[in-house]
Amino acid sequence: MESKELIVGFRRGVEEADARKIVEATGASVKRRMRTDHADEVMFLVLTHDPKTVEKVMKKNADVTHTEINQGGFKIS
Repeated sequence: MESKELIVGFRRGVEEADARKIVEATGASVKRRMRTDHADEVMFLVLTHDPKTVEKVMKKNADVTHTEINQGGFKIS
């Protein structure tokens, strides 16, 4: 099964540790925190083998503002 990268954003005020727990509970792994315009906003580049399931779970979580497949130029190094 091929791994996919997702970009997952959380509502402002969610602590990074709490956001990591939400992502990791899906079986995905956080590769890095991405920069945003707000210091109190968490956005991660995430690696998963099951992006559809992760997206479905994230969309049900009130703390998640968006989830998308990484189709841009963001790279995991």
